[in-house]
Amino acid sequence: MSSGVTEAAGAEVRARLDKLVKSLCFLPEGDERLRFLLQIGKKFPPMDEALKTDDRLLPGCISRLWIDARFVDGRSQFQMDAEAAISKGIAAAVCGLYEGQTPEDILAVEPDFFGPAGLTSLISPNRVNALSSLRRFIVARAQEQK
Repeated sequence: MSSGVTEAAGAEVRARLDKLVKSLCFLPEGDERLRFLLQIGKKFPPMDEALKTDDRLLPGCISRLWIDARFVDGRSQFQMDAEAAISKGIAAAVCGLYEGQTPEDILAVEPDFFGPAGLTSLISPNRVNALSSLRRFIVARAQEQK
């Protein structure tokens, strides 16, 4: 945990993460787990087309992934979209974990669901790197709010 973050910080994010991992692990095969992530991406609210600008492209992604992270009244709000469906699904899962959370909650919980859900061998190293890049981006935005 980051310094200055209490034990209670991130409780809701951890609960969301646990639910995501359990949902993924309930599915018997890796391909079904990937399809589940694709569905999360399809259900994520569409990003305003005007926000799909170069300054909102997430660095480190092979396919283009746009993200807009804001804090309104101390709570996070995300809009995102991606050209690749699996990138969109992964980003939607991560954004869904952190949606509506405080900076302290975001900083308290690492969004690790690849390993616990058995997805590591199914996801390319580039997608794993994109997850790390997304986490760094969200952490930077949360730290700006502190």
